Amino acid sequence: MEFQLQNSQFVSQPLYDLLLVAHVVVAVVGFGAIAAAGLAASSARGSRDPVSDEAVRRFFKTGPDWPARFIFGVPLLGLALLFGGDRSAAHAPWPWIGLTLWTLATGVATALCWPAEQSAQEKLTALQGASPETSEALLGQFREACRRMELAAGAISVCFVAAVFVMIFQP
Repeated sequence: MEFQLQNSQFVSQPLYDLLLVAHVVVAVVGFGAIAAAGLAASSARGSRDPVSDEAVRRFFKTGPDWPARFIFGVPLLGLALLFGGDRSAAHAPWPWIGLTLWTLATGVATALCWPAEQSAQEKLTALQGASPETSEALLGQFREACRRMELAAGAISVCFVAAVFVMIFQP
């Protein structure tokens, strides 16, 4: 005996549309913040004196990049869309490809990008009061953390672009 899902929506069309807009906004804010972090890391890495650079100090102030954490809401809203709509796409490969890309991107963010960002923040803070003997080593460590952020943000951005492609063209 096979169980078949009926093609009926659990949510009204206006609510579905709001979920879709929220899904897109959350994705753009979260992944956009990560891309911006990669660009800021690139700029900071090239700065001759990151301690004196106001933009670098402002970006690398201690604490998490909260807008980047919006990426955690992307699959929640995506699953609400998938199962709140007509559910016919639940058997298609594209939502699961998108979820796989999100999982990969989130893994890179939590394992590489955000720890590198935290390290860069710590090194920049330490640089502000460092003696000349330790400044050079700290500067090198700061630049290395920024390089790791750049690479991770680039990989995450590739995942995001691929996911957008999959969501639009639904292969």
